[in-house]
This record gives sequence, structure tokens and C-alpha cells, in this order.
Amino acid sequence: MATALAGALLAVGASSAAPSAPTVPAVMSVPSVSAVPSVSAGRATLAASAQAPSPAAPLPTPEQSPDQVRRTADDVLSRQEFQQPPEPWFQRAQDAVLDALGRFLGSLFEGGAGTAAAWILVGLIVAALAWFGLRIGRTVRADPGTRVEVAVTPRTSPEEWRARAESFEAQGDWKQALRCRYRALVGDLVERDLVRDIPGRTAGEYRLDVAATVPDAEPDFAGASDLFEAAWYGDEPTGPDENRRFRSFADDVLVRVGSS
Repeated sequence: MATALAGALLAVGASSAAPSAPTVPAVMSVPSVSAVPSVSAGRATLAASAQAPSPAAPLPTPEQSPDQVRRTADDVLSRQEFQQPPEPWFQRAQDAVLDALGRFLGSLFEGGAGTAAAWILVGLIVAALAWFGLRIGRTVRADPGTRVEVAVTPRTSPEEWRARAESFEAQGDWKQALRCRYRALVGDLVERDLVRDIPGRTAGEYRLDVAATVPDAEPDFAGASDLFEAAWYGDEPTGPDENRRFRSFADDVLVRVGSS
């Protein structure tokens, strides 16, 4: 009895000590690669849908027939504003004469003996025109009793330029005064044949003339030219100080010109 009870207890202990087998969860089903849509396939689908033309709407049925459209266009183009003005009578006469002359010359130059005759005729016409031109040129003479008047604009003298400069200085217009004094200085040099009096010349060209004719006066003339260009072209402030400096440069130029 005791032996049987002890064996039963040992069997129960052995069964409780033995670890139980772990439970394996069910494996989740994974979809196959072929079942997942690819990115490239999606892009191709989008591109195909974008390129697919949408069905065009049907064009409306014309309300007017082609004949009606043509008649309407003719009516519009027949208005006065779309008509070309008629050519003057002398233009029509000139065109008719030129057309007739062209047909005549064309018939002469068609070939054969007519070509030689045409060249002879053209030569005679040219010779006749030259003879008439020479004769008219020899017979036309000027009438000695007819007077021809030529208007000559008097040149402003350096003294007149200085008088204008003094008038502008009295008014406080120093830019105009400086311009007049520069013209007076150039006029003095022109009278001495040291610079060329050509309309439209620049201060730089006058400076080159002075450097070639009176090299000693070139620095002072350059200083006067710089003041003139700064005031007149550079629109820099100009007042009594610039006027005094210019007059000093101009006086030195004339002194060096007189001593050369």
C-alpha cells in the first residue's frame, strides 16, 4: 500500500516537472510578390490616362451658307475705305507710253535683221539727245543784268562774345557767361590762325590744334577747356570762382600766344 502510494506521488512529480511544449502560433499568410502592383505599372497607367485624348466636342453647325458668307465678304470689301485711290491722269499716260515703247522695242529686238536695225535706231536716238544737250548747254548764258544775292551770316567777334559774357555775369548766369568767354578765347585763336574755324568742332579738337601750334599755351588752354566742359556738359555747379579761374587761364593763353 505504502509502496503503491509512493509510486503514484513520484509519477505526479515527474509529470509536473516536465516542461510543456511551446505553442506555435499560426503563420500569417503573406501575399505573393506577383499580387502587389509595381510602381512602374502604376506610372504607366497614369501616363496612359494623361495621354488619352478626351472626346472632342462636336463643332456647331454653321448658321450661314458659303454663298452668304462670300456675298457678305464682297459687300464689306466693296466699301469706300477698302478701295484704292485712282491714279492721276499723268501717271496713267506715262504708264501707257512706257508700255507702248516697251512693246515696240521688244518687237525690234526679237532677232534677225530687226535686232541690228534696233541697235542702229537706239544709237541714233542717243546721238540726237547728246547733240541737243550740247547745243542747249552752249546757248544758255547767265544774264549779266541779274543780281544774285547771297546771305552771309556775320561771324561773332571775340569782343562781342566778351560783352555777352559780362551781361550774363551781371545777371548771375555763370554757365552762359563761361560759355561766352570760351567762345571769345577760341575766336582769339582763330583770328591768329592757331586753330581751325570749323563748325561743330569739340573742345578736344581745339586742344589738339593748340598743342600743335602753341605747345606752351596748351596746359592753360586745357585748364580753360576743362572748366568749360564741366560747366556746360557736366552740369557742375558754376559760380564766380570758376569764372575767375577761367579768365586767369584765358589771359595766360593769350600772353603765351603773343610771346610765341
